[in-house]
Amino acid sequence: MRKLGVLCAFIILLLVAGCSGSGTREELDQVLNDTFDAEEEYRDVQDDLEKREKKEQQLFEEIMALTQEQQEDVEKQAQSAIDSADERLDFLQTEKESMQAAKENFTEIDGVIEDAEEAAVKTDLEALKAKMHERFAAHNEFTQAYEGLIGLQKELYEMLKDEENNLQMLQEKAGEVNKQNEQVQNAVTAFNDLTQQVNELKDATMEKLNENEE
Repeated sequence: MRKLGVLCAFIILLLVAGCSGSGTREELDQVLNDTFDAEEEYRDVQDDLEKREKKEQQLFEEIMALTQEQQEDVEKQAQSAIDSADERLDFLQTEKESMQAAKENFTEIDGVIEDAEEAAVKTDLEALKAKMHERFAAHNEFTQAYEGLIGLQKELYEMLKDEENNLQMLQEKAGEVNKQNEQVQNAVTAFNDLTQQVNELKDATMEKLNENEE
């Protein structure tokens, strides 16, 4: 069982103070701010998720160091790990709802695209919209993989509570956990790459709009 990667955050481009926005730039700035605000709970739960992951890793290592004569301690530690996994599911649900709210807010970009007068600006905004939708889809793939991982981890913790399960059975389940964890790691990487691409594309689009209005 390995430590999971951390999801990167969507970052807004702060406009220079005293420079009043207008037209397309102002509309886009509002959409981006609304989307950023909607992702606040998603950002907030990242630390909580990471803390639980580290806690469970420590519990798992402690359990594996115990002997059969300490089965009562094994059961207690395993139950703590199960409780922690359930807490992660709750945090993940909060994260999913936050991202769904952000996705709904981002639909406002359609109005910005419609109002844009220059074809080049429309093209840039369409590209930003498409990339952001890719990011939302990547997050959905991550949450599905992560939910699957938590499910397998809980199965492993339950098996640890039953002294009838032998080492081979535990190793097989741990293998399933590690295989699923690789899928999660790949999903994290894909999401982080798309978040970076969105931020770069967003910054470039805003800079062009600023230049056009100077």
